[in-house]
Amino acid sequence: MMLKRVLLLAALIALPAQADDALVLAEYWTDSGSLPPEYAWTTSITILEDGQLTLKHCKGYDSEGPACKTRRATVPEPALTAIRTAAEESGLAAKPAKEAEFPMVGGGLTGGRVYVGGQQVVLLAQPADADADRVGRVLEAIAAALPPRFAHFINPD
Repeated sequence: MMLKRVLLLAALIALPAQADDALVLAEYWTDSGSLPPEYAWTTSITILEDGQLTLKHCKGYDSEGPACKTRRATVPEPALTAIRTAAEESGLAAKPAKEAEFPMVGGGLTGGRVYVGGQQVVLLAQPADADADRVGRVLEAIAAALPPRFAHFINPD
């Protein structure tokens, strides 16, 4: 399961900062953690600077095909501004969060990144205790930008 998370993080790092000529503002992902395939799920979200949101939710450990659903929406400007503000105020671009000294084993994880002011703000899924609040505020701003109809994709349990 740890390998799955490492591969997911590597995929996020490899994602281009552009899609359809619009810049990516935020990426957000969450998963169920290490569960049997029939209960496992992953959700990834990309929000572009123009407010276009793409959500991909997959059941089991598949990343393509019939086990996955893709949904689209538009994020209103005030929510985009809230994401930018949270990322800027977090100070994570200048002073990135450190990894947790004792990572959690099992359980779901949520992480992501925000691109603001020409900088990348990394939102670790397991930040050190001293950084958890700064990372959490940015993740909360992204989650708050999601349409309510997507709530069951973020926490389907």
